[in-house]
Amino acid sequence: MTHPRWPRVLQLLLTLSLPVVMLAVDIRVVTGHWFTHREYAQADFPPDPYGLTAAERTRLADVCVDYLATTAPLSLLADLRLPSGDQAFNARELRHMADVQAVFRRLMAAGTLAALLWAVGSAALLAAGERRRLAAALLGGGGLILGLLLASGAIMLTDWWRFFTGFHRLFFEGETWIFPPSDTLIRLFPVQFWMDVALVVVLLAAVEGVVSVAGGLRLRR
Repeated sequence: MTHPRWPRVLQLLLTLSLPVVMLAVDIRVVTGHWFTHREYAQADFPPDPYGLTAAERTRLADVCVDYLATTAPLSLLADLRLPSGDQAFNARELRHMADVQAVFRRLMAAGTLAALLWAVGSAALLAAGERRRLAAALLGGGGLILGLLLASGAIMLTDWWRFFTGFHRLFFEGETWIFPPSDTLIRLFPVQFWMDVALVVVLLAAVEGVVSVAGGLRLRR
């Protein structure tokens, strides 16, 4: 008797898509007002060398988050002003933020599609009596995200700038993401901010990976 191939193919698709769901969720978590508020409230967070207060940085950063996580037009950022009355972001910064919004929206779309695949695929496997394949997908997806975290975490710990530049070169063209310290984007989001973002994403994904593996083992039994 020939067994259908689709459960095996679906298992593979679910395994590969689970890390996409996890990373999309975790990145969405850190692109919220709560995170920027938390960062600026820390006593050891680097102050703005050009004099912006924590309240002023929070005001500007909140608008950046709103722009990033919505379909808001670029004018939302172009209309922002510093306390001096000067425009907050120059043309180069605005172009980069438009690129960031596009990357963010693609990532969220990929995460949504992957989540839909998991909802439909897991239901299909259970309906077909393929519980062990669903368990294997959970085990494989959880193991995959943990492996990716181990590799990327090692690079972060040993050579942060290698990881940071590699990430940006993967998603952005040339050196469009490099700005002088006097630009507002750097004043709002210094290196410490991005290190904290990476740390939170890694911790969340690690927990999700462990839960996924544990769920797979339980389901298999």
